[in-house]
Amino acid sequence: MKKKIVIGIVVVFISTIYLNGQSLSVDTAKLNSNYNELVNNPNTFERQKAFFEAFPSNWIEFIVTYNFLMPEQAENQIKAFGERVTLIPDSIYCEKLIEIAVGGIYKADAANFFKSLLHRKMWSNTEGMLAIISTLRKGHQMQFWQYYWSNTVKSKRLETEYKYLLKLNFDTYQEEMKIMEIAFEFFYDGVNIDGGYLK
Repeated sequence: MKKKIVIGIVVVFISTIYLNGQSLSVDTAKLNSNYNELVNNPNTFERQKAFFEAFPSNWIEFIVTYNFLMPEQAENQIKAFGERVTLIPDSIYCEKLIEIAVGGIYKADAANFFKSLLHRKMWSNTEGMLAIISTLRKGHQMQFWQYYWSNTVKSKRLETEYKYLLKLNFDTYQEEMKIMEIAFEFFYDGVNIDGGYLK
């Protein structure tokens, strides 16, 4: 009996630490404040850096943050991250985008806004994005491409982008393109936006 009680206490303790860690990892007040300052004074490095650093750094932070904000607020902040953060070195910026996307799940609103930003950045800086993706472990590359290509229906735009990326980069990034091919096969036109698997 004592052993069960001790195990129960340990489980509760570990769960509490984990949940507190998740909630403490996101400072939405700071994010909102830095966003407002960026909007009011967008062309200073200090404002852009503060917003960039306050913006979520991985998928868990991203989804926890934007589960608490209204879709319009999420869209505005993600749009600002894409359009107003122009003074951060591109390699650092691309790395953060990719870190957020690894493990991402296709959903409406914030997740979809961010996926659109990811596609725009891939078009504007394909080499920079692929150079960073190539440093990831294969499983993390698959998680990135899974989110990147997840779509509920067929899309000429996505099909064109896929063929373009594959043709242009296969010689330089063979392994990465092979992983991308698998992800496209299984996740393009193969997911439900609500997460239901049997529909």
